[in-house]
Amino acid sequence: MLTATDIVIGYPMRDGIGRVAGPLSFHYGDGECVMLRGRNGSGKTTLMKTLAGFLAPLSGTFNTGGAAVLVPARIPKVKGFTVEEFVRTGMLSEYGAFKRMDEGSCRALSEAVAAMDLSGLADKDISRISDGEFQKACIAAALTRKANVIMLDEPTAFLDFENRVMVLETLQRLSHEKGITILFSTHDIHDGTLYSDSILAL
Repeated sequence: MLTATDIVIGYPMRDGIGRVAGPLSFHYGDGECVMLRGRNGSGKTTLMKTLAGFLAPLSGTFNTGGAAVLVPARIPKVKGFTVEEFVRTGMLSEYGAFKRMDEGSCRALSEAVAAMDLSGLADKDISRISDGEFQKACIAAALTRKANVIMLDEPTAFLDFENRVMVLETLQRLSHEKGITILFSTHDIHDGTLYSDSILAL
């Protein structure tokens, strides 16, 4: 789930408080795919950073019901990593870069890759897959962290129509099948509306 009560978001500043948006109150249940929309500077990224725990709210409260993971915009595709190796980075905070994964972790990794329909690309260098496929790999990495809430900042930015639809369809399917609350920001209101269950407008 994802809930907030009178949350005000922004950045502490030396000469006062840099309020960006709020107060905001909302409630979204498990398995709900939510589109976050708003003009540039309205606070979409700030809200997601707050819900992910990177920023403290200026006031108000929120609850993610467990772990919340933010997939930032424009993650670079670094040559030399396979899709499976990249997805495994989602587990680095728990297992480290060199520690051998146990059977359960290996299973979680395989399940995340399969959930995103990436099994056929697991051994392919991430620099050689499409931007849409790479976005799905980013989502798979978030899945390995066993998150209750997954947030994505502009996941369809700079994608062509086919890849944009593929990513949005995947997000909605994932939320329904896994019971995960998904929040994604986008300026593409038309396609975002088609593949979301609710809309949060700033």
